[in-house]
Amino acid sequence: MIDQFYFTVHYHVTINIIYQNKKDGTMNFKTHNHINAKTTKRFKLYKSGKLWLVAGVTFCSFVGSAIINDQIAHADTVTVAKTATTVTRTTVSADSKTSNDSASSDTVSTTANKVANTASNIAHQPNSATTNLNTSQAATATSSTTTKAASSILSQADSETANSNTSQAVTATSSAATEAVSSAANQTGQKVSSSNNKSHEATAHTTSAASGSINQVSSTAIKSATSTENTNKATSVASNAAKHQATTTKKADLNLTTVTASTPETDVWTIGDTTRPRVDVVDVASYQSAMTQSDYNKLKAAGVKTVIIKTTEGTGYTNPVALAQAKMANAAGLNVDFYHYATFNTADTAQMEATNMANFLVKNNVSKKVLLFADMEDAKTYTVNATANLNTFWSVLNALGYTNHGVYTSNTYLYRDAVIKTVGQSRVWRAQYPYTPSANNLWNTDDGAWQFSSTALLPSGSDYTGYIDVSICYNGLTEDSAGTNTFSTPNEFVNQYHWEGNKLYFYGSNGKPITGFRHYGNNKLEYYGSDHAQYRNRYLTAANNQLYYFGSNGDAITGLRHYANNKLEYYGTDHIQYRNRYATVGNNKLYYFGSNGDAISGLRHYGNNKLEFYGTDHIQYRNRYYTAAKNKLYYFGGNGDAITGLRHYGHNKLEYYGNDHVQYRNRYYTAAKNRLYYFGSNGDAISGLRHYGNNKLEFYGTDHIPYRNRYYTAAKNKLYYFGDNGDAITGLRHYGNNKLEYYGADHVQYRNRYATVNNQLYYFGSNGDAITGLRHYGNNKLEYYGADHVQYRNRYYTAAKNKLYYFGGNGDAITGLRHYGNNKLEFYGTDHIQYRNRYVTVGNHRYYFGSNGDAVSTNQPQTEADIIGSMRVAQKAQQIVTVVQNGGSTATLKLWQKQGNTWRNLLTSSSRIGNGGIGNSHEGN
Repeated sequence: MIDQFYFTVHYHVTINIIYQNKKDGTMNFKTHNHINAKTTKRFKLYKSGKLWLVAGVTFCSFVGSAIINDQIAHADTVTVAKTATTVTRTTVSADSKTSNDSASSDTVSTTANKVANTASNIAHQPNSATTNLNTSQAATATSSTTTKAASSILSQADSETANSNTSQAVTATSSAATEAVSSAANQTGQKVSSSNNKSHEATAHTTSAASGSINQVSSTAIKSATSTENTNKATSVASNAAKHQATTTKKADLNLTTVTASTPETDVWTIGDTTRPRVDVVDVASYQSAMTQSDYNKLKAAGVKTVIIKTTEGTGYTNPVALAQAKMANAAGLNVDFYHYATFNTADTAQMEATNMANFLVKNNVSKKVLLFADMEDAKTYTVNATANLNTFWSVLNALGYTNHGVYTSNTYLYRDAVIKTVGQSRVWRAQYPYTPSANNLWNTDDGAWQFSSTALLPSGSDYTGYIDVSICYNGLTEDSAGTNTFSTPNEFVNQYHWEGNKLYFYGSNGKPITGFRHYGNNKLEYYGSDHAQYRNRYLTAANNQLYYFGSNGDAITGLRHYANNKLEYYGTDHIQYRNRYATVGNNKLYYFGSNGDAISGLRHYGNNKLEFYGTDHIQYRNRYYTAAKNKLYYFGGNGDAITGLRHYGHNKLEYYGNDHVQYRNRYYTAAKNRLYYFGSNGDAISGLRHYGNNKLEFYGTDHIPYRNRYYTAAKNKLYYFGDNGDAITGLRHYGNNKLEYYGADHVQYRNRYATVNNQLYYFGSNGDAITGLRHYGNNKLEYYGADHVQYRNRYYTAAKNKLYYFGGNGDAITGLRHYGNNKLEFYGTDHIQYRNRYVTVGNHRYYFGSNGDAVSTNQPQTEADIIGSMRVAQKAQQIVTVVQNGGSTATLKLWQKQGNTWRNLLTSSSRIGNGGIGNSHEGN
């Protein structure tokens, strides 16, 4: 995209640069920092887009002298044509704050007399009229006649972009130079300043050779141009920062003694040159209005596929020949794209400029498939909001169905990446000019297309001999358009559909595209907007706030429609969206659609304290539970309403829902007839035992009603008794005819166990009743419980047949001797019965207990005979055999015989215990 210019500077120089916008030739003054070169240095000037170097001499003073070699400035120097002119020491300057300042009248007047001859010489250079980079801008006119020629150069600059710049480009000097320049221009059949820069075309506002801008040149300056003796000393001096687009201008001064410049031949070539990159695309503006149908035919024959035509610029300019250019291109079999030269830097102006382009497209029935480019090169568009602004521009076109977009820009555009991101790199048409474009050196191959030259010529024999911009397309971007069907022809379609791009239209019986509703087929409905395009995948709100949705096939839908984030809506058989109403869809699924048309989810209160619930699938809950926030449980019945009251379910299960429809949990409910229910943590009415409070217990039957004043036998034969308050009792309970039972701290009835109450011991039998009377237990243990069920301790008990027992401090009936009272002694046998009127030997002492049970004597030691006599069997027997084990299996056998009241040993024999019997002893021995 960069052309180069070389020059040598000796001293301080102020350089005026006219920046010509890429397409339409408007020239804007830009100035750069002054260059201080005390020694000769070689500088390179670059062209970004189209950078024209124009001599704009505004302030001159003759101090000393200078030699200026004036020649054409371009890239790829091959040969140099030199002319020498002597200039007395000159100062050239330009105001840096604005490009709208007019040239100083006094300066023009001073310089006018010095440049006439040079302008004349320049005008007669071989390519002065055809090289739009160097010729017309290089001339400085010499008189009022020269003013006319300069006016012709500038007349193509639109007032919106260049009306303040033209006067800076010209210093009038003489009529002779003017005629020379005009003559040179006429040799090519091209306007002197014609160019393909994308800025305003002068023909948008005037077709005359004269420009109002030239009127900014002071009449004083024109009148002073009376002398021609110094015209051969005029020249133009310019500079530009290497490889940078001129966007920031500053005041600069150049003290010029000698400037020597050499210029290469212009890099001009003809489409069809196989050494150059392939030409797929040319782009034109009003500057190419002279192109004929034959020219477009030759482009097609040369392999060109697409013509990109400028339609509009800014908010009000329209290319007056765009329509004709497009039709000739189509007639030649060429695809047509369009571009808009952008100047917006706000969202509002972006919208206005898009509307300007849209007016051209809609007015001329341009197909919706046409590829549209936004030409982003003007510095006016520089803003950090470049992306958003361009997206606003696109959105206006999108709304009208023009969705095929691309971006034209260059590497030097300040916000290049910002605008590219709106379409993506594959849809970028990039301008960048090498010194000599070569088929073997392709640039920007990742882009959609590359504009590599602005100085190409049409094929030999063409009517149009001016330059034209050319591009290569890498990925088919520029052909992704309407082809040769650039314009719709609606009258060709009657009562039928017609696609234009990706938009569908229906043409009625009058051959015109319809708008509004169209009923067709079997209850089918479609809609066409104000742009006549069929609605697809979008809503329409009609009269009476009725909403329709048209699907991907253009038909208004019926039934359910899922969209967005789990949203659901419903359209009836009349295609109208349901709002504030129910819809029952297959398998009896019920939905409710709210005021915005969306199917609701969650709880819905309605009517007289009625409540229903819709799941995340928007289906109404029926015969099912729903747990809401804070663990609130609802049950929705067969009609979808949340129930209240008792609900029996499952296998004898019961739950309850309050007036707020919330299930009771961990709380009581008293129903009719004072029936109390308790609903547990799962909401079920409980049955069975329930512990609560401070070791409280209650029981609910299988009917879920609590037990009151009744027993309950639980697992493992545990018995509970529930009092009149429903609580399971603890402690003693007297009942019936002097019956007593006991319930522990766990509320379970005591059975076969003791209970001590107030230090009184009770024993509760296997039936749970506290016992009375004697109780044998353990290893020959005996205890007694009185009529009050309390165990006897340290007291006597006389049983039947006058049997006397004594129960000790532990409650057991004693055995053996018992000392009591004042040296009294009694004895209880192993059966715990007190001895009366009988002997007993304890240790080696023999006792006799009288009729009252007291021992009579206790001091005589007992003999073996006494022991025999004290045995109970001795009272009935006459003989007794005793066997006393000696240890192991041996024993001593004795035979005793009663003689009166005395027992005597009659026989003693050793014996054996065990399988051997008692040895040789036998009865009678």
